[in-house]
Amino acid sequence: MKKIALALLTITPFILASDSAYKEKVGKLVSQKTQRKIVVKEVFDLSGSPDLKVVILEDKQDKAEIATLATKDGNIVIGLSNVFLSNQEKDLMILAEAYQSTQPKPVPPKPEELNKFFSSLSANRLISFKSTAKKPKQTYYLVSDPRCPGCRKELGEIEEKLKTGDVKILLVSFLGDESAYKAALIYSKLKSVKNDSEKLKIMHEIYDPKYALTPKDKKADISMIQKNDEEVSKVGIQAIPFEHIIKK
Repeated sequence: MKKIALALLTITPFILASDSAYKEKVGKLVSQKTQRKIVVKEVFDLSGSPDLKVVILEDKQDKAEIATLATKDGNIVIGLSNVFLSNQEKDLMILAEAYQSTQPKPVPPKPEELNKFFSSLSANRLISFKSTAKKPKQTYYLVSDPRCPGCRKELGEIEEKLKTGDVKILLVSFLGDESAYKAALIYSKLKSVKNDSEKLKIMHEIYDPKYALTPKDKKADISMIQKNDEEVSKVGIQAIPFEHIIKK
C-alpha cells in the first residue's frame, strides 16, 4: 500500500473502538479485495458521525500502513486523502493524525538550500514578527497552513520563539483551496498592520477552524499562495508545520 506524506502532527491518544469482531470483519474484507494479508491495527470513533470510524490497516507482508474510513457495519472501506471536512474539531484532529501516523517521515531538505530559499523570499511573502530580545540570535522561518492543527498549535508558541529570535512565516495551502483563501485573507488583512500583537490576533482568528470565509473571500487571488506551495515543494519541504532556523 502506497504511503503519501502530509502535515507533521504529534499523535495523541483518542478513545478507541475495541470490538475485535469489527476489526476481523474489516480486515477480512480488505484482504479479500486486495489479495493481501491485511489486519486492522486500530479503530477510532468519530464524534461527528456514529456511522463512520477511522481504521488503521496494516499489510502484514510489507508492514505498510494506511488510514481509512469505514462504515460502522464494516461493509465499506475508503482510503483517506489529505482533505478533511468535519463540523467537529476533534474529528479533524483524529483524521489528520491517523493519516499522518501511516506516512513515512520525509527526508529533510539540505540546510544550505533552505538558507538560500528563505533568504531569497521577498518581504511581502513573509509575515514578520520582531524579536523581543535586545540582540536576537536567530530568525525562525516557519511554513504554515491556516487549516493545519499542528500549525495552529505552533502559532500559539510564537511569543516564546520571539524571546530568542525574529519569526517569519510563509503561508501555504497544503490542505486545499480553503487553506489558500484563508492564507490570502491573512496576507490582505496584515498589509497595513504594524503591531505584532495585532498581527497574531488576526492570525489566530482566521486559523480558528470555526472561522467562516465569506463568498467574497473565496474570490480572492490565490496565485501567490499557489506559488508558495510550488516553491516549498521544490526545495523539499513536504510536511507542515515546518521550521528552519538561520543564525544571525
